[in-house]
Amino acid sequence: MRKFYIALFSLFFFVSLVGCQSKAEDPLEFSGETLSWSATITLYPVESSKETAQINLNYLGDKIESVGDFKINLDTSNNENGVAVRDARLDKEGKFKEKVKLEASEGIMKSKHLILTVKWNDQSEDIVLKVK
Repeated sequence: MRKFYIALFSLFFFVSLVGCQSKAEDPLEFSGETLSWSATITLYPVESSKETAQINLNYLGDKIESVGDFKINLDTSNNENGVAVRDARLDKEGKFKEKVKLEASEGIMKSKHLILTVKWNDQSEDIVLKVK
């Protein structure tokens, strides 16, 4: 009977370790909104010291064609520069979607928020993205 309890405890311990381990690989999602833009950034698990970030940006204004080319910069709450995209364009629905690779750092994974700066037509807005 004692061997049965040891085996049962070992199995429970193993399952709890595997369960905790899989949660570390879940994507981390940040989102936020300003008057002109809404954004969601999803960080996927590390692949060879690089994070994959899915950037979804939506223009909330009426005149999508007036935006033209724009730039975005992503910074962590520790003022680390995560990624920069130049000469981006919105689709017909006013959306921008792109997957980018960025250096994996504890600053990004431990950030409580990210700051996405969008620059277009001599305008600039900082979108504070908070963890969902």
